[in-house]
Amino acid sequence: MSKQKNNFKTSDIYNSKHLESVVTHNIDSKQNSYYLITNTWDKVCNYFNDKLPNDGTTELFVVDIFNVPNALDVIKSAIKSHRETISTACLSKYDQLPMLVVIHKSFPRVVTYNGSVGAELGI
Repeated sequence: MSKQKNNFKTSDIYNSKHLESVVTHNIDSKQNSYYLITNTWDKVCNYFNDKLPNDGTTELFVVDIFNVPNALDVIKSAIKSHRETISTACLSKYDQLPMLVVIHKSFPRVVTYNGSVGAELGI
């Protein structure tokens, strides 16, 4: 099975409740979901923000840490409220930004290195 690149369209997350709602919906729908945690003042984050694809079919939810300063905690809480047995240990801290959180149905993984985030997004 080949992985498609540049198959994303972006959607902004506006606040914690919005993020929780989106995560919960995607878990209930058993959809893979992608959350790019970023900011607007960092040079590397701005590079990614400027290059984000927007012509695909898979939603890429963009979370600015000014709008949702506790994004990892919100994602972790939403997962735990649906499936207590799923490990969310990988969602414990910000290593660096940008950070991509990928939830495969309900199992999270975190992509933190710039090259890895770029490869995952096809940038």
